Amino acid sequence: MNIIETSLKNSRFEFFRHFFTIITSSSLFIAMSGCFKTYFSFSLYCTPQKYPLIIITFLVVYSVYGLNKITDIKEDQINNADRSYLILRNKKLFKYSTGITYFLAVIIGCFYGWKVLLIIIFPLMAGIVYSIQIHPRIPRLKDIFPVKSIIVALSWTVGNTFLPIVNGKHNFLIMVFVFYFFFTKSFINTVLFDLMDFKGDKKIGTKSIPVVVGPSRTVLLLLIFNSSLCLMILFSLSYGFFQPQTLPLIFCLIYCYCYIIYFYKAKNRLQMEIFVDGEWILILFISLLTI
Repeated sequence: MNIIETSLKNSRFEFFRHFFTIITSSSLFIAMSGCFKTYFSFSLYCTPQKYPLIIITFLVVYSVYGLNKITDIKEDQINNADRSYLILRNKKLFKYSTGITYFLAVIIGCFYGWKVLLIIIFPLMAGIVYSIQIHPRIPRLKDIFPVKSIIVALSWTVGNTFLPIVNGKHNFLIMVFVFYFFFTKSFINTVLFDLMDFKGDKKIGTKSIPVVVGPSRTVLLLLIFNSSLCLMILFSLSYGFFQPQTLPLIFCLIYCYCYIIYFYKAKNRLQMEIFVDGEWILILFISLLTI
């Protein structure tokens, strides 16, 4: 009986591991996370959610990250063998789906004007320059220290900051706080994933922040960046901003400390993708409870 129970538990674990490997490797999970980030951004601005713009976020994130994963197969064979195997087996599917989803994003964006189209184009252009070597003498952005992490963070931040206010006016200081919040969060998460890829990046010569400054100093840097959000939250609350979202912001701050420290020691990429990218599911849930 114990053997049967053990085998059932192992089969369930393997099913969930396989399921999460598929949705994280295919960019579906991070695209959903992007939706929740944009939804939370609407909440920070206290503006009504426009669901077509949130859907645009899903489509653009899926497309850009899908493109990056196709171009990063060589690195993933070292850093993430499961993802590399899945992408190679379904390369045509990923190639066509990234093109179709981006095309749909542009179609929806056309109904909201040229500003939305600019926001949509930015992460794609950044993703192309980031991932593809245009000329042998011109390095990819991802090979330049520390441009890689900054470009990825900006790609997230532009959409999260400006989509909720693209067709309206808003307090400039609120916009600055929102921009800094999402940029800092995206930068931390990007560098933390680079920390997970430390050995592979070092082997192939990618000049990521962990490779250049070392893992321990990288963690210290991330903790400092996260601590700067404490000051941002205090300043914003002193101006009367974000008060309905105080609890989600505090949770976000504490949760980030926890996963930086935890994943510095625990080298499990699948867990990191679930708990780091899945952070926005928890934040959205807390945000809805505080309304």
